[in-house]
Amino acid sequence: MKKKTIVYANTIDYDHDLQQRPMHLMNEFAKSGKYKVYYVNQTQRTDKIRDRINENLEIYHNWEVFKKRVPEVDIYFSSWSFRHVDLNEIKAKLVVYDSLDNFEQNEPEEENMIKKADILCTTSDTLYDIRKHQHKNIHIVRNGCFPEMNRDYEIPKDLLPFKQSGKPILLFSGALAYWCDLELVEKLGKKYQVVVVGMPWAIEKMPDNIHYLGKKKYKELQAYYYHCDVSLLPFKRCQVSDYSNPIKMYEAMVFGKPTVSTDIPEALLYPEEVLSSKDHKEFFDNIEKAIGLSKDFSYSKRLIEVAHENTWEQRFKQIDNAIDEYCKRSGVDFD
Repeated sequence: MKKKTIVYANTIDYDHDLQQRPMHLMNEFAKSGKYKVYYVNQTQRTDKIRDRINENLEIYHNWEVFKKRVPEVDIYFSSWSFRHVDLNEIKAKLVVYDSLDNFEQNEPEEENMIKKADILCTTSDTLYDIRKHQHKNIHIVRNGCFPEMNRDYEIPKDLLPFKQSGKPILLFSGALAYWCDLELVEKLGKKYQVVVVGMPWAIEKMPDNIHYLGKKKYKELQAYYYHCDVSLLPFKRCQVSDYSNPIKMYEAMVFGKPTVSTDIPEALLYPEEVLSSKDHKEFFDNIEKAIGLSKDFSYSKRLIEVAHENTWEQRFKQIDNAIDEYCKRSGVDFD
């Protein structure tokens, strides 16, 4: 069977330390054997044209060169609305737009990309409720995880003192940003060992009382999940968090670690696995509950089972099925 060609272009570099949804999905497309994937990095280089990862995945470092070499693809896949301009420069038989956010200031660009899309994906129920009025062929494809990463990891050197203290470790991984409840994080730090792994983003200063261990590569991050006791989702109720489906929610489940969250909509999908909190008091109460659950083998086992129900491979299959269904209905032929 002829492989379909698919390009993902001009957002985040493939080898970025923060491995995110685009890389995970494109790796799954390539791994399936049904697709030849071209991933065009955002960082443009003239000293290097491409890297061939395997027979199904090539990384290009220059969009202009890629367009000349591959002027037409079967599928154009984007997760950044501003990239709708790419479709003026390259031919594609089918366009998939993966809508991840709801920023009011970006709405004109969202509309432009949605108009050009044949298939529209969203990551959350709340985002689906908005986008379903903008497109007829829409699918909810949430974030996922890699359950196979659940294995023994050595304690990272910078985490070792916290492990040796014998106190529970509360972990926040990712961008500690303006959509986080920084007051809550600071309060937590007064009572617990709160470890932050990631990058601060668009905040004036880090909250007091926490232990900031800096940015880690994606593979390095797994050891911090493995050795923590509780994972934190201390998000404000706002336009960013209310429409997001946090990847770290699934990544903590991989290791059987309980998550304590504010009451953002997507956390409520897992009432047993994610302890949602309507205010600071309930958040603290849930921390105590989660610390107890972290020692409960049957609870950890349940979390790992849920992780196996939410893999990146399953997310890829959702999109792959949507592509097949669209082609059957519309008569698109990739041969």
